[in-house]
Amino acid sequence: MEPFRTLGVMLDCSRNAVLRPEELYRFIDILAKMGYNTVQLYTEDTYEIDGEPYFGYLRGRYTKDELRALDAYAASRGVELQPCIQTLAHLNALNRWSAYAPIIDQKDVLLVGDERTYALIDKMFATLADCFRTRRIHIGMDEAHDLGRGKYLDQHGDVPRSKILTDHLARVCELAEKHGFRPMMWGDMFYRVAAGGKYYGHRLEMTDEARDLVPKNLDLVYWDYYHEKVEEYDLMLDGYKQFNECNEIIFAGGAWTWVGFTPHNDYSMRTTKAAFTSCRSHGVKDVYLTMWGDDGGECSPYGVLPALFYAAELSRGNEDMESIKARFLEIVGEPFDKMLALDLPDRLGAKPHTYHNPSKYGLYNDPFRGIMDCSLNEGEGRYFIRAAKKLRAYAREGGEFAYLFDQAAKLCSVLEIKYELGLRARAAYRAGDREALATVGEDCKRAAKRLHAFYEAFRDTWMKEKKPQGFEIHQYRLAGMECRLLDCARMIAEYLAGKSEKIDELEEDVIPYAGEWSRGKRTMLLGWRMMNTVSVLSHHISLA
Repeated sequence: MEPFRTLGVMLDCSRNAVLRPEELYRFIDILAKMGYNTVQLYTEDTYEIDGEPYFGYLRGRYTKDELRALDAYAASRGVELQPCIQTLAHLNALNRWSAYAPIIDQKDVLLVGDERTYALIDKMFATLADCFRTRRIHIGMDEAHDLGRGKYLDQHGDVPRSKILTDHLARVCELAEKHGFRPMMWGDMFYRVAAGGKYYGHRLEMTDEARDLVPKNLDLVYWDYYHEKVEEYDLMLDGYKQFNECNEIIFAGGAWTWVGFTPHNDYSMRTTKAAFTSCRSHGVKDVYLTMWGDDGGECSPYGVLPALFYAAELSRGNEDMESIKARFLEIVGEPFDKMLALDLPDRLGAKPHTYHNPSKYGLYNDPFRGIMDCSLNEGEGRYFIRAAKKLRAYAREGGEFAYLFDQAAKLCSVLEIKYELGLRARAAYRAGDREALATVGEDCKRAAKRLHAFYEAFRDTWMKEKKPQGFEIHQYRLAGMECRLLDCARMIAEYLAGKSEKIDELEEDVIPYAGEWSRGKRTMLLGWRMMNTVSVLSHHISLA
């Protein structure tokens, strides 16, 4: 079977987690041995631009020297390093600074039509042309849902969004060509334009008008991380193939690293198998596995080595799991099934495993507010006892990735106690069971102590793999939860001692966070703030 022309990985270095250069060298070495020939660095503002001191300021941005060294190292391993940036949306880090206020349309979207916007984009391309030998570049442009709804609307009135997008894209492609780049972009914006705002699961009937919106010197990236049936990818690729022949269609699947501290190898492998089958039948030559870091980049990139290796073997036509496992051990130095155990914190009752992330919302669910309590079931916490035991045993075996098993074991150790803590607290309080409530108070203290041990393990992982900028977010979250657990214990003790008449939060009924359909059902939530509190953390303040 003919391998794909491009087998690549996209590493997210924008969600507060910028991999240290030495770790990127290490990761590139592993990828090259697996057979990958391309790595994209997703950097929204985390790269240095001459004359733009606020671009990536305090965010751990890569210096130009670091990028040049990374590019040279990758090339020495037969890997093409490609820049993957944003030139329209997903630039929310910029709206903090007054220097960029004039060119922010709304939220994270740049102001189309303003020459200062294109001056900045020109500098982006100039920097990247100087640092990378490739002339392939990913210019982003996905999910620009607020395009033309802020300053642009005030200045130009109600202009069709398809026109705003194509006007902007024409300028960006012109600038890319000026610096010798052949751009690609996420294809969802154009697909939605052609499909009347729809995307997944919609059979596209292309019109000449929609087809002509796409510049001839641009390739489209169909991203899809969610489907397990070949026909679901067939439907979308049939639509994408209706664009112009000169617009190469590139596929981007997912090695799931973006729903918490836990990788999702099992789900990644199932979606990849279906996707690659469809890609072959549609003549797609270039495929990537994305490794996003939504909500803070909590998951180690090494956590998805099984999914990445499985994808590499599939790309060569090998579906024999015994052969795959043997070669994985040869290349990675760890048994395939052992590395799959890093999925365990989120494997709670999900067969087959999907993208649910109970380990994250179980960790951050407030013991008294109980936003996620209705998605938990009594007795589920016992699962984490077994998971922690297995992960601790793997950690004790040592090896290059022992620290990842230790971290995962410590996470499960917290969840042994904390996962059902809110259910137990409310039940004991409502029943007037003072003895049970006192036990909950002691367990709050035990959970806090274990949480601190998890924090130390996670800190060690982060500082080993990533630049320190961005870790403070996790310090605020984890230390905040530790403090909250101790304060819940204090409130219980004060109530039992007669110092307070009631515990206000436990007086309030808990209702399903997303309606009745979510009662008792595991789910996936990306944002820490969605599972931790409904209080206003801050009002949106933009200098734009």
